[in-house]
Amino acid sequence: MVLYECLWVYEVEEFGPLTVTIDAQGGNLTAESKKNIEANKEKILKEL
Repeated sequence: MVLYECLWVYEVEEFGPLTVTIDAQGGNLTAESKKNIEANKEKILKEL
């Protein structure tokens, strides 16, 4: 298995706040959130 590592450095002004949603172990907060929302969508809509 070949692993690559990369470092990006940006110089910006007034950029943020922001949230990083993918971690180094492959966890993806965006995908998890979408899955949870879809699983509970009907219940949420009924409560509205």
